[in-house]
Amino acid sequence: MRVLLSTWAWRSHFYCLVPLGWALQAAGHDVRVASQPSMVGPITTAGLAAVPLGEDLDFAEVFGGTIGKVGQLDDTEHGDALVPEITADGGVVRYAEAILDDLVAFGRAYRPDLMVWEPFNLAAAVASAALGVPGVQHLWGPDSSTTLRLDHEKVVGPLAARCGLAADDVSRYGGYLLDPVPPPMQVPLAGPSRPIRFVPYNGPAVLPDWLREPPRRPRICLTAGTMMAGAGLLDELDVPGTVRALSTLDVDVVVAVDDARLGDQPDNVHRITAPLALRLLLPTCAALVQQGGAGTTMTALDCGVPQLILPHVSDQYFNGERLAATGAGTWLAPAEAGAAAIRDRVADLVENPRWREAAGVMRDRMHAMPSPADVVPMLTGGRP
Repeated sequence: MRVLLSTWAWRSHFYCLVPLGWALQAAGHDVRVASQPSMVGPITTAGLAAVPLGEDLDFAEVFGGTIGKVGQLDDTEHGDALVPEITADGGVVRYAEAILDDLVAFGRAYRPDLMVWEPFNLAAAVASAALGVPGVQHLWGPDSSTTLRLDHEKVVGPLAARCGLAADDVSRYGGYLLDPVPPPMQVPLAGPSRPIRFVPYNGPAVLPDWLREPPRRPRICLTAGTMMAGAGLLDELDVPGTVRALSTLDVDVVVAVDDARLGDQPDNVHRITAPLALRLLLPTCAALVQQGGAGTTMTALDCGVPQLILPHVSDQYFNGERLAATGAGTWLAPAEAGAAAIRDRVADLVENPRWREAAGVMRDRMHAMPSPADVVPMLTGGRP
């Protein structure tokens, strides 16, 4: 079969598709990955064939100042939770407009038998309908879109009209959702779903010398993911203050954040200066402190590592709330995240076995889900 994967131009959103792309290729299917030209590097580095389409957009410019909180609608514990909207003139639509025509044209030439896309990729959903090709949406984590307001007619209608369709002709989810999130992490989904195991992929992976031996004392990883720096939001995080707080504990701190504000650090702080995939680092860690991105959160769950999320924008709040529901970690809103609070929460994550026990339960639940290789026959018609 010919399978067309499609991702919008942000590499961490693409990463959830990579293990399925590998599985499809290993089963003998022809796989292409369509995205904007800036994604050629991440796609080809992952060993998949890139199809550059449309025009590149500046993510920071498109979304600057518009990335709000995404949290539970009934959140009262932390107050002031906002309910963002996807609007007809917003960044999600602008990305769709930049690739839609080329995506449909390529689809007519390539004639895929199946399309797979990740959340917020409206262009792929419209193209699937325009081409009459079965499609599915592959979630990257807990489905934060369930807390968004989206007027389907206003948002999808103009995109659909470019292909001679009505808004109701387009399903943002395709036939069903591929869901990598076990309970109680996931929320009720908006459409039918099928389980698929989350297999961590964080980009190129090289194991450094210092990571080849087990740590002599508890190791803590601090990361900010890919979006905060890429969207010009790193200043939202007090990385130097967080490092200082963690360094006062009897632990080794690995800082996986390229932050110019970090100066000289104590001996128990190790700054990573070269790319390092979290899937290599986290199995050696006693805890993770992070911003709350879905890929980071899911990778830590897959490794059975307790987490502290310090959210600032987007679905980070939502992921913090969902993580807390599992018992495998906790989160602190910005107003609560002072140095003492961070230090005390991380000390508890390391010292209290309940956190690692809960993280181990979630890891085992994830590992019991059907692998991408197991899911391929269902996707390609081998079994329901």
